[in-house]
Parts: sequence; C-alpha cells; structure tokens
Amino acid sequence: MTLPTFDKELYTTSNSFGLLRKELIEHLGYDHAKTFLLRYGWNLGVAHAKEVDRMQLGLRKKLDSASSYHLNTGQITDLVTERVLHLDDHDNIKEIYAKGVWINSYEASEHLQHFGVSEKVACHTLAGYASGFTSYLTKKEIYIIEVTCRARGDAECAFEMKALEDWDKETQSYVIKMNHSRMIDELNTTYEQLYQEKRLTELVSIFHNNLTKGLTQGMKLEQLLETIYETLGTPVILQDLNLNSYMTAGITLEELDNLYDDFAKQVGQTRSGKLLLKPIEPEHPLQIDGQKHTRLVCPITVHHQVIGYIAFIYPTQTKELEFERDFIQRAATVCSLHYLNEKSSLEAIENMKAYFFEQLLQKQYTSKSSMNYRSYLMEIDLNQAFFIGNVKILKNNMQIKEQQILSKVIQTFTIYLEMHKIPIFITSFQDEIIFLMQKQPNTLEIAESIIKHLQRSFKIYDFRIGISRTIQDIEDIPEAHQQSIIALNIDKKQSIVLFENTSIISSIINSHNKASIVQLAKHELKAILELKEAKKVEFLKTLYIFLKNNGNLQQTMFDLSLSMSGLVYRIQKLEDLLNKNLRNSKDSFELMFCIEALEILGEVEIE
Repeated sequence: MTLPTFDKELYTTSNSFGLLRKELIEHLGYDHAKTFLLRYGWNLGVAHAKEVDRMQLGLRKKLDSASSYHLNTGQITDLVTERVLHLDDHDNIKEIYAKGVWINSYEASEHLQHFGVSEKVACHTLAGYASGFTSYLTKKEIYIIEVTCRARGDAECAFEMKALEDWDKETQSYVIKMNHSRMIDELNTTYEQLYQEKRLTELVSIFHNNLTKGLTQGMKLEQLLETIYETLGTPVILQDLNLNSYMTAGITLEELDNLYDDFAKQVGQTRSGKLLLKPIEPEHPLQIDGQKHTRLVCPITVHHQVIGYIAFIYPTQTKELEFERDFIQRAATVCSLHYLNEKSSLEAIENMKAYFFEQLLQKQYTSKSSMNYRSYLMEIDLNQAFFIGNVKILKNNMQIKEQQILSKVIQTFTIYLEMHKIPIFITSFQDEIIFLMQKQPNTLEIAESIIKHLQRSFKIYDFRIGISRTIQDIEDIPEAHQQSIIALNIDKKQSIVLFENTSIISSIINSHNKASIVQLAKHELKAILELKEAKKVEFLKTLYIFLKNNGNLQQTMFDLSLSMSGLVYRIQKLEDLLNKNLRNSKDSFELMFCIEALEILGEVEIE
C-alpha cells in the first residue's frame, strides 16, 4: 500500500537558528553567509508561495497572505507595510512598490547577541523570503532590500520592495551577481587562479634557474636568447639604442622587417626616418600595441647607462601584459649581467690590447710578423686595410684631457662596438683617445653612429673624430696617427673629418719632416710669436685673414670689423715686424704655409 506524501513541518527555536547563522558567518565569511541566507529565505518564500498559488484567489489576496506566513514562521512578531499595487484586467502586474517595517526581527536579535552591533544590515532570510514569495506569485523579479536594521544600530528594521528594473544600477548589479554566484563556482574559480599562480610560479622558477645556469656557465648572448625563447615560447629580440635589431630568437630578421612599419607607427619617426622611443624605466617595461603585433620593451643598463633594449614579440593584445613584465625584467637583468661580465673580461682584454696598440704607435717591436700574428689572435688582421682614428672631447670648445673622462668614454666606445661585433684597438695616448679599426664598407656611418652614441651617453660634451688614410702596414701607424690629428686641426667645424679630404698642405706634412717644418715656420713668424699674448693673437689673426683674402683690404676690414686706417696700420706693422712685402706672392705664400702648418700641427690656434 502506498502512503500519501505531504510536507512535514519541523519546529526549531530562534536560538538554534541563531547558532546555525553564527556558524555560517564564522566559517563562510559575511558575504557568503549573506548569499546563503538570502537564497534560503528566497526558496522558503517560493515554497509557501506555491501553496498559496493553489488557492482559488486573486493575485492581490494571494500577496496579502504573505504577512500571515511571515508571522507563522516566527521570524517576526508583526509587520507594518504600505503597498502600491496596480494590476491590469488579466491580473498582471503593472506597478508594484512597498515599504514597511519588520517588528522584532529574530535575525537582528540573534545577530546582536552573537556579534554585537554590525556595520551592515542583518535580516537576510526575511528579505529573501519576501522576495521569493512575491516574485513567484507575480511571475516577475521583485526584490526586497533592507534599508535600516536594529543589528546595525538603527531604530527599526525597515525595507523597500521594487521590481528589479526599478532599482538603481548598483542594486541591480548586486542582485544579478547574487543570483548567478554559487560558492562552488567561486571555489572553482579560486582553485583555477591558484593553479595558474602555481604554474606561473613554477615557470618563473624554471625561467630564473635556466637563465642563472646559463649565465654561470658562460653562455653567449645568442644562447641566452634561445633559452628565453625555449622556456617562454615567446620570440625575443635585442636592439641597439637606435632600435636596430641585431640578435633574435624565435623570429627571423625577415619576419621582424615585416613588423617594422607597424612598430614605427606606434613609436613615431623623425624626418630622416629614425625611430623615436620615449625613455623607459627598467622597473616599468613599455607595452606597444600595434595592429599586427604587440611588443614589450625593457632597457638594458650597465652602470646606470642604457646600452640597448630587449623586446618580447606577441600577437596583437587586447589586454595589459602583467606577468610578462616580470619575465622581461628578469631577462633584461640577465642581459645586463652578461654585458657587465663581458665588460669586466673585456676591460682586462682591452688593457692588454691598449698596451699592444701603444707599442704599435711607438714602434716598440722588433718583428712585424710577430705583431701581425698577435693582432690576428685579437681578431684584427693588420695585413688587411685599416685606419687610425682620433677622438677629441670638447666642452664649451675646450678640449677635455682628464684621464677619468677619457677612460669612461673609452669604455662606452668599446662596449658599443662590441655590441655591433666590430673589433678595435683603442687607448688613451698622450691625453687623447686613439683607435685602430679595420676598413669597413660603411666607415663613415659607423663613425656617425659612434658620435651619436657618445653624445647620448655624455650629454655635456661634444665629440669629433679625425680619420687617417687607409693603410696596410704597421710601419705606417705613427704616420696615420699624425694624419688623424691633422685632420681635426684642419677642419674644426665638422664632427667627422677624413684626412683624405683635407688640403694639400696637410698631405705634405709627415712624421719625418714635422719637426723641421715647425722649426722653419716658427722662425719665419718669430717676430709675431714673441709678442705678448694679446698682441700675438691679434697680429697673427690679422695676417691670416689678410693673406686668406689675397690682400683684399675691404674684405679683410669687414672680416675683422676694423676701420680702414686701423687695418692699414696693422698691415704696415706686420711688414715691419716680418721684414716681408705682404703683397708679394712669394712672401704671402710662404707666410700662409707657415701659419697653416702650425695650425695643422696644433702649435697655434686661429679663431
């Protein structure tokens, strides 16, 4: 025999429910407990609404029965409410609104007993019950929100009731979130986040260990880049200060060229086509989002100086790269350490190379073949064409000869060329920076890039480079050294001066006749050179300008800003001092040669 089924009613005290409520809040936290109690109340209200819905009553009377169900559950002792309800002819809701007060809410009492005065309202079961009961009967989403509560220290537990669409945006958002939020879903989300964090932590550890291991084992930079790519699966590139890519892993230079225009549009270009990248702090890598790709860029620094950039290449991103920033910062640090290690070993090697170079400059060797062989071991073949360069450092047009500054410039110079795989000999010789470099197809471009790099690294100084003729015999190195000096003395306006582009006089002067030419020139100009400094400069300049203008008084007067009578006086005085006729072509040629020779050799300076 089948027994009829019916819903049993279980009775419990408010204290028992209060204890359950306390456990929920303490174990789940306030927000999760609130959601649980709201849903419990909602489902209880729906269950009672289903009983009422079976009665042959109109919607208005069905809704009126809510207060008696409320009272019967023992949740409150009384209910005071005002309701606005408009129905259409078919008993459908047109408008509904209510506000009221729950008298002696058991939830408020239990909350005060177990937790004391709260910062938030506490009658969640009551609000859920009324919302579920009304929504089921009206077939419309109706929500009751408690606005004041005794548990919060208010005088009464008051509420408002509205259709979902009539509540403000914030309340709507909260209700929707509550309806679609389950604790199991949140736990799953939290688990997934923890799992991803665990994987990320493992990847960070692997990444760090691989790079550290590679660094300690003396991996080359190319191998370190391959390690980065193999660990992360992200293409990586190294770029110089002009954003020219010189090393890649996971992407070819051809593929990178296809992304150049996309990258250039984001960073901008000068009229000459040079890419412009705003300064980047190592702690804040720059994300550049293009149409074809996204690039994460971080500077590589050595001794607080940016020497280049490392970049990760991604497909176009719609979100901010966060975890990836940690990886590129670690990669940049490893590259910096690699360059620093290279710099330390490089300094030892460079000291050895500098000593070797000074031997060449001073011809302190007995065997050319031995020197050529030693040079070859240092990656410079002196049997091939090479040249000598002279770097002049200026500040306010005054040459800088401080050894500390020269050493810093040499370090920066060397690291920059090392990055571009251009071997050189370089040293500080006689208070000047002298270098030897193999002839390159683009020598002038290399020299220009060196000066730009030095200007960026030492902003308060100006730099000039004099370059000798190309030679192929170490015996000619001292002569080439003199040519590099002469080139700078002849042309004082250009930042890069090639000796082969200078005047005939400079070609006549060489190391063999230099001393005799200086002696001869000083003898011819002795009367002027022995004057007091101010007079010497004044008369030497007047003589030079007059001869340069081929004896044209008007042009000379204009160039020197003198009156005609003042100029004529000086010319007569010069002729008396030198015992020469300045309008005689032979005398004027000899004097001009003497002045230019002394200027080229750095004995005098004509402003």
